Amino acid sequence: MKLVILGKGGQGVIFFSRMIAQAAIKRGLSVRSTEIKGMAKKGGTVEIQMKIGEGMSGLVRRGTADMVILLSNDIFDYAKTFGENIFSFNENEVKTALSSVPMRYVNTFLLGVFVKKTGLFECDDFMDLFDEENKKSFIKGCKYVQS
Repeated sequence: MKLVILGKGGQGVIFFSRMIAQAAIKRGLSVRSTEIKGMAKKGGTVEIQMKIGEGMSGLVRRGTADMVILLSNDIFDYAKTFGENIFSFNENEVKTALSSVPMRYVNTFLLGVFVKKTGLFECDDFMDLFDEENKKSFIKGCKYVQS
């Protein structure tokens, strides 16, 4: 599977990608990735390209991504250059995350939403990867999709 994760500096793009990678490794899959984060401190784009279970390189050619995970909707046009299957969070999901968990755990809540909505992983694949506070936020994200 070829994934590209895009967002702005400070949104937790790297954390998001590392949790997905750890869940894949836990399932016995190989993971290769690249991080492009040079402009992150200036509010620039942070880009993670990742291959799960395939290839020797983490680079994902434009137009070949199986899924693009978009954490910042203002770079949608850039996301489309990687592939047509773009997963983004709607306004209600983001508002609920912001009002349900402390700011530092918003991306963990959204990871729960992503996992539950896509079905690429099971919520249980992540449970032993988190400390208690992240686990609570992740579970809230998973349960939000069920409601």
